[in-house]
Amino acid sequence: MPNPWEVWPYHRTGSAVAFPRDEGWHQMLPGGIANPAMSNMEWVYVNAHVKEVGGDRTFSVFAAYFTQGLRFLVVRAFDKDDALDGVWTGSAWGLLRPSTELLDLTFKHGGGTDRWRTKTSAGASVPFASELDATDDAGKFSVRMEFENQKRPYEAGGRGYLPFGKKGAFYYYSLTRMKATGTLELKHKGGSTESVTVEGIAWYDHQWGPFYVTPIRNGRLESYEWMSIQLDSSDEILLTTVWENTGETPSLAAYGGAGLIRSDGTFDKLIGAHRWKRTKFWCSPRQHATYSAEWTFDAPEWDTSLVIKPRFPDQLTPLVDDPPPTLLGTISRACSGWANWLGEFWEGTCRVEGTFAGSPATGLAFAELVKRYEEPEFSVQVVRQQPDLTVLEWRIENPDEQVQLHFRFQLEKPDGTVLVDEPALDVPVMVLDDPSLPKNEALIARVVARSADGTISGEDTLSLQLT
Repeated sequence: MPNPWEVWPYHRTGSAVAFPRDEGWHQMLPGGIANPAMSNMEWVYVNAHVKEVGGDRTFSVFAAYFTQGLRFLVVRAFDKDDALDGVWTGSAWGLLRPSTELLDLTFKHGGGTDRWRTKTSAGASVPFASELDATDDAGKFSVRMEFENQKRPYEAGGRGYLPFGKKGAFYYYSLTRMKATGTLELKHKGGSTESVTVEGIAWYDHQWGPFYVTPIRNGRLESYEWMSIQLDSSDEILLTTVWENTGETPSLAAYGGAGLIRSDGTFDKLIGAHRWKRTKFWCSPRQHATYSAEWTFDAPEWDTSLVIKPRFPDQLTPLVDDPPPTLLGTISRACSGWANWLGEFWEGTCRVEGTFAGSPATGLAFAELVKRYEEPEFSVQVVRQQPDLTVLEWRIENPDEQVQLHFRFQLEKPDGTVLVDEPALDVPVMVLDDPSLPKNEALIARVVARSADGTISGEDTLSLQLT
């Protein structure tokens, strides 16, 4: 007997989504064009971890199509030692024409037309199985993949409809373990082209509704981080964190959480940004933006503790990529510098290890990081001064709940001689009550605030005299 989800129509009791209708597009313009309205987002997305058939290389692949006429397409190669061996990126703008009935879209761009459609057998659609044929608009690579679902769809949060931030909401389902097979056509720097047959696993997302997100820097909007984890035990975890522009990540469903899809297909969920923590950061030397670069996930309820690390630090995806030699391409090249400074974001492959359900666990993950972290801003001031007692304080003006700061305080003479050095203050207060410190002399109070790994830092100084 087939599983219930392997026969359409399919609707799980209590779910806000139904198939095959919700495989199709939901906001359309006349002529079968996806509605690019910013007030209603929609996208389909896949990431895949695949290995070269008959070889030692591994590849990460991701593709996404947005209702605003934007496509991302990226392939990264890793050698037998897991070192980065090549990168092909194909961000493109074009005309998206999707079906409203099931997954069947075309995307016309400067280098040709992509097609992503539900597979058929004997003239009938195969539920949750699809074929993707996509080409870089600059002609440097192409991706031809087939995806076959292995588990029932995961409706995010268990319902498939969730609030987002203060005002938004979306429908959202994932196919968390798909068999992926196909061919990558890759052009190398010397001009040679190779065809690589690959196989592995993939993760598919479809999300739509009245919400708005963008990789473009905008301090007035919410930002987010997302991650799919596929453990070798055939269990999967979906992680999301949403930030208000104040740096807050409330422990509410609208601000993310964790979804567990067990190997037997049953679901569970947890809410709380404190479970998914950022432990290291990375600053892009060309974009001058800082992203999280190592994470822990702890869920005592699931007897689970994981560490997630990127396979390579720089996995930025450009918003404007190398286009074909057309007039539009000339304009794109002229705008690519500032456009990518505004909109380039981190999307890439990671390795996972730790424990799951009390047993040793390993696996792979894919992270999408739109959140950029800021240097801490603060100023030091004297709040109390009397003979032999001076109290200073400083307050972080742009706090971020995911960046734990440590403070170093130094009291110096103008020539740089250090009189007091407190390297690890855990509160933003310093008390100077040593009667041997010089009085009525020009001194400098220096405070440095740093993240645990030192990547994020800020500094302020204050001239003062002790009495």
